[in-house]
Amino acid sequence: MKKVLVSAILGLVAVASVQAQSYIRLYSYNTASDNGSHVGNIIYGSGSDGTLGAGVGTGYTVGVYWTIGNVVAAVNSTTGGGTTQGGLNNGSLVGSGLALATSANSTAALGVDGPGIYDNNNIMVLDPSAVSAQTVTIVLVAYNGANYESSLIRGHSAAFTMTAVVPTAFENLTGNFAPGFAVAAVPEPSTFALAGLGLASLLIFRRRK
Repeated sequence: MKKVLVSAILGLVAVASVQAQSYIRLYSYNTASDNGSHVGNIIYGSGSDGTLGAGVGTGYTVGVYWTIGNVVAAVNSTTGGGTTQGGLNNGSLVGSGLALATSANSTAALGVDGPGIYDNNNIMVLDPSAVSAQTVTIVLVAYNGANYESSLIRGHSAAFTMTAVVPTAFENLTGNFAPGFAVAAVPEPSTFALAGLGLASLLIFRRRK
């Protein structure tokens, strides 16, 4: 009898634990961002290794930076919004107030089911202690290396909000909320150094005048 009661209690705890977890799915296939044509909205930008404006192919990973609450305006002010086709990508997310999601299913392969499309079918738990649906601010990233910050070609979306919910069905797909963005080359340190020298020279020249 005691074993039955213990098993029942553990079962209830397990159910409560699952219901408390708020989640999203890193998925864009056949969503609003897919536009029904199976050509996603993550594209190659200037200086990248693909055709300008085309959907990004394989060899890239999509990841998530996030925080609880709606801080879209503050994040976009810090990051400058999403990476666009024009110019190089200088956009580090360090200091944006967002944390990198590292739980299971927090990344997805890009381009496997079509250019610019990612689709990890499994849920990504954002907050394992959430007791109800909660608003979260998210920035999606795409990169061609081991991680976003160290990649030579990368890009990030503008910040957007979703409601992270408890797992119930195949729903809460990022592709229905995420704005499009581009991946672009990150300038080499020498480029920054030359830019800095040029600016210093201009300041010295102005002072002498």
